[in-house]
Amino acid sequence: SVKLVPYSLVAKIVGRMHGEEEDYAITVGRTIYLSCSKEDFLSDTPWVRHEVTHVLQYKKFGILEFAKRYLFSAIFYHNYRKIPFEKEAILAEGNKPRRDKSARPEKASISMSTY
Repeated sequence: SVKLVPYSLVAKIVGRMHGEEEDYAITVGRTIYLSCSKEDFLSDTPWVRHEVTHVLQYKKFGILEFAKRYLFSAIFYHNYRKIPFEKEAILAEGNKPRRDKSARPEKASISMSTY
């Protein structure tokens, strides 16, 4: 089973490091850390598919092997979209683009501030 951790400080920090001020997720093993609510995440099917693909990749390679391969790819390619794990996850999103964040109703601000 997959565990979702909403409003994760880790997700918010890493997201900001990558220039994402809105919604961000980082997957480690079977846990998906979210910078937003579970409901926002689950309502975005392409995003869910993307992160579940990472869960399956972790299952296939194990945490240490996944991390080693991901880090090597990130250093080698210098481009998020060229990392093989990300290419597979992006492909899994399908043809429907992620929802337009600007169309969302305003969320209550959170005083605490996630890849």
